[in-house]
Amino acid sequence: MLTSSGTRWAPPYDEVRKNLQIRSKQVAPELQDQADQRFRTYMALFRGIGLLYEESGVLESTDIGKTLLAILNEQYQRIDDFSQQIYGTYRAQLAQMVAPSLARYQLANPLTRDPYPPGTNIRPLLAIWRTMRKLDNKLHWEEMGRCLTTCLKESEIDSAIERIANARTQAGYDPNDPAIMDQVLGPRRPDKGANQSDRLDTWFSRAAFKNLLLEYRDRPDGYRYLNPEFIPLIDETIEASSEPRLFEDRGEYVRWLGEAPEKPTLILAHSDNKFRNLIVEKCRRYGDRQIVALVGPAGTGKTRVAQEVAMALSEGDLTRILTVQFHAAFTYEEFVGGLAPSNGGGFEPSPGALVQINEAALASPDKTHVLIVDELSRADVANVLGELLTYIEYRNRPFLVPGLNQRVSIAPNLVIIATMNPSDRSVINMDDALVRRLRQIEIPPSRDALEAILTESGMENDLRSQVVRWFDGLPADAPFGHGLFVGMRDEHDLHDLWNESLRYFLRRGGITTYPNPEQIENGYVWRSPTYSATSEE
Repeated sequence: MLTSSGTRWAPPYDEVRKNLQIRSKQVAPELQDQADQRFRTYMALFRGIGLLYEESGVLESTDIGKTLLAILNEQYQRIDDFSQQIYGTYRAQLAQMVAPSLARYQLANPLTRDPYPPGTNIRPLLAIWRTMRKLDNKLHWEEMGRCLTTCLKESEIDSAIERIANARTQAGYDPNDPAIMDQVLGPRRPDKGANQSDRLDTWFSRAAFKNLLLEYRDRPDGYRYLNPEFIPLIDETIEASSEPRLFEDRGEYVRWLGEAPEKPTLILAHSDNKFRNLIVEKCRRYGDRQIVALVGPAGTGKTRVAQEVAMALSEGDLTRILTVQFHAAFTYEEFVGGLAPSNGGGFEPSPGALVQINEAALASPDKTHVLIVDELSRADVANVLGELLTYIEYRNRPFLVPGLNQRVSIAPNLVIIATMNPSDRSVINMDDALVRRLRQIEIPPSRDALEAILTESGMENDLRSQVVRWFDGLPADAPFGHGLFVGMRDEHDLHDLWNESLRYFLRRGGITTYPNPEQIENGYVWRSPTYSATSEE
């Protein structure tokens, strides 16, 4: 209802219904009256608590209503951001799981009805990946249909790749022009007529596992591209692929094809897999007595790294992971526990996030549980953690939580991962007792991650190289990282990014907050008004 401020307020409240995405339908008059009365009842409630009012037939929000809406929208955005982090984690897990199976798929197998000559041993999805890796991570369906589909044996793939590579060097080469392709690469084989593109798109879709391993969007050049996020996985899969096998039994083939990896691992998007494994190892080594803190400026992916490490430690079990985000008003009662208002009036004990996940960990001592504290440095850490500073280290000692009237021992199988920005002022004020309990691991800005992000966003090669060179020359203490460049495609995007985001890391309210802003400003030519978007665009 708060989002409906400014809409017309009169029966049958069609504008409000539309805004709330409630479908209008023809109903009996008495039922329509009931529906309208529900709106009036809600309005009376919201008006009575000072959120909404009606003036001259228009619904209006009070100042409190507008503030409440802003707070709700911020919380919804945080939930959406967290969902995206989980989605990214599961994409990595899914890719790791399915890639070996896709690589094993054989053209000639007991399930197919198509006759293939003796000696056919090609694995078409693996062949597509191999071809794309040799050819700038891209392949056009016309190239596939004229070269790759002629191969029935693994030994023929290298020759097909060479034909495509040579063709791309010729002047005027255009895979979107069938006449040129007939001349340079020959006819499609086997020729399935005008609908051959549909058949080849099916092969692309299989090699992509829908839109996971290959990019989902159509590029103007008509090529399909490998998803940069999973190129390391593709390389590992190609290298680890076994020899083709002969099967006569359908069941045996399907069981072999669908055989899951023994220990599926997770791959960090735009990151080094070894780096992720290092953090997992640090958590296993020190997580029973210290907080593992991932430290880095805004935009280096600390939260996502924490989520993926948590997924690895918990073996992908989301019920063993709990995330809380600290802020300036976060309290001991919210984190550990205390008294909270009850529905019937008065107060009742309410366990905080730590006690909740800790009880789950104590109930399953053989399974690792993970508490992620996002933005640790934004709260008054000493007050929020309280006596936990001692008992995180000495976990065999129970302590009393007064508000719960309960003694608590921190489970040895509970790992606490925190993220924090070293430029936050509260980091400077952390006392030695807290620093001693932190195992700090730096998550630095990454040149390689930036390049992968810009490639994934579709930025043109020359511009991407310029941005990466500028980024590579930034000082080690630059206050932002590669993640802020997600979605940047051209100069106008870069101009807007500077004027709407990056420059505020250097100066705020006319005050310089970074010691030498010129070090960062120099070379970022896109901040110039020359690159601003025009009204015509």
